[in-house]
Amino acid sequence: MNSTGIDPNLTREEALNIIGYPNCVNETYGLMSAECLINAYNHFGLDARQAWVTYDQAYSIMTEHTGQINPLGMYHFMAMRGATQDLWVANSAQGYMGVWDHLSRSQFNALGPVQVIYLV
Repeated sequence: MNSTGIDPNLTREEALNIIGYPNCVNETYGLMSAECLINAYNHFGLDARQAWVTYDQAYSIMTEHTGQINPLGMYHFMAMRGATQDLWVANSAQGYMGVWDHLSRSQFNALGPVQVIYLV
């Protein structure tokens, strides 16, 4: 929630409660449901959409929208920061599954299928 800039003063604890601690997000499994994240965005009056995407679709979305990207092979949601040569992500687990701040086409394909939750 903080990585999207929705509420710069939102504490970690407040974000966890809005997302749904411990049933939707917890220390063991992280974020467990895209639906929980969409509901959290709705809490702020935002329109969040979920899509299963190819690399090119993700690239297009990430040039215009913020949100989260979740390669199922990683089982790890990351904030979408944009797209340059690769997909620019905010990975809270730096280096996990070989992903740092960028997700290349080959990484994307190896870790897919991939879902995005983006704000419109």
